[in-house]
Amino acid sequence: MSFQLRPYKEDEFERACQVRGLETSDAKARFKVRFDGTGKWIDHYLHFALVRDELLIGDIQLRHCDKTMPQGAGHIGIDIAQEERGKGAGTAALNLAWEWAVANDFHRLEGSTSEENIAMQKAFKSAGWEYEGRLKKLFMQDGVAIDYLSFARTI
Repeated sequence: MSFQLRPYKEDEFERACQVRGLETSDAKARFKVRFDGTGKWIDHYLHFALVRDELLIGDIQLRHCDKTMPQGAGHIGIDIAQEERGKGAGTAALNLAWEWAVANDFHRLEGSTSEENIAMQKAFKSAGWEYEGRLKKLFMQDGVAIDYLSFARTI
């Protein structure tokens, strides 16, 4: 299997929305701005497509807000299509994003996942990211506060 990080292609919008779980017209409209600027920083977001053998299987979001993060540090978000999970896509996405980050003068990427997402925790470890700690009650889900686990990769 050959994984690749690349800008989105114009005809991939609906598939990208499906991969990201975007269902409402408002959510799709917000994403459309970033999709149209794929491969370029829009505000503090940078989106790339994750493809396997030319099939769009994931979305990689890199984030850097110069008001809240030091120069050279970023945050990653990854969405993998449901049917592609458990096939190495998460680890590949982390490795490809790290390669991009180093080539673009980043010295640190950080990311997190829910304590229940064992597959993503394994992906972080497989990609050489270090566990940094627990983010207590980071997100609310159905009225319940969920802890997330934080990971980072540094030069």
